[in-house]
Amino acid sequence: MKHAAIFLSLITSLMLLFSCNGGGSFMNASGSTNEVLVVMDDSVWEGKAGRALFDVLNSNVKGLPQPEPNFKILQITPENFTRTIRMARNVIIPDISHLYSSSKFTAELDKYAMGQVIMTIQAPDTATFAGFVSENKGSIVDYFITKELERNSKFLKSQISDPLSRAQQVFGINIHLPKGLTSVTEHPDFYWATNNAAQSRKDIVIYQFPYTTETVFERDSLIAIRNRTLGQYIKGSFDSEMTTAMVYPPDYRRIEVDGIFRAELRGLWEMTSDMMGGPFVMQAFVNDNTGMVVVVETFIYAPETTKRNLMRNLEATLYTISLPQYEGVEIVS
Repeated sequence: MKHAAIFLSLITSLMLLFSCNGGGSFMNASGSTNEVLVVMDDSVWEGKAGRALFDVLNSNVKGLPQPEPNFKILQITPENFTRTIRMARNVIIPDISHLYSSSKFTAELDKYAMGQVIMTIQAPDTATFAGFVSENKGSIVDYFITKELERNSKFLKSQISDPLSRAQQVFGINIHLPKGLTSVTEHPDFYWATNNAAQSRKDIVIYQFPYTTETVFERDSLIAIRNRTLGQYIKGSFDSEMTTAMVYPPDYRRIEVDGIFRAELRGLWEMTSDMMGGPFVMQAFVNDNTGMVVVVETFIYAPETTKRNLMRNLEATLYTISLPQYEGVEIVS
């Protein structure tokens, strides 16, 4: 009954969206953020293959203080994957057949709706499928998370059409900040904006320093820079300072976004002598126009509530970053 209720809820929401859009146009993908629809027979979903895929999608989000699944998971049978349901934003279609000699996954964008991702996972049998998705857990999860962040960043730029002028002037970058971050603190080469909320507090920090060596982008170096800079400027009660919590060492990776190499830290922050803390994501990159390393960091404080969606919506800010061409614009320090 619970499965049927979820399915009917999905159909209802998609039909309402369909009826509210002008007919004949290529509509935007629908459904909630961080939601994945799996198109699979019930018997296979309840077996080894379905359990393996569920475990991948239901794996915990990195860098949160409590367990939260990466995605909300919905499953329907292929015969129910009809015109309206095909508008879903994130879709996985397992294709298990003896016709295949090996396993692989492919992705199609915007097939039935704008902003849609459909991933097809092929395998010759259920056991091979289960092993394949388990072995490629990181790639599958990261792909859908990245697509969600890209969607959210596009939405953010549509809501906030102009990049932050102070970021252009001081750091030489384009970045679009969410609405509501109206409390601003500035120091030389340091910018901090927050909504200063008692609950679901959201903060974004930008700072920079001269680029001297590639080792600055190593994990331990970024942690030391983060602790030194934020400890200096972000203070709390009882003379506390912001620092990186090491109870769970930060996750580190190197990525490329829009042609810009970035080193990323994802973990937990805390105050040195206070009870405050929460998740953060930091990205550091070289601004080739200025020769400076720019660090942009998002973090939240939301005790006693789930944090996945709040954090990912704020993290999308990092995917609005670009390096503008300066024509008559002066960068000041």
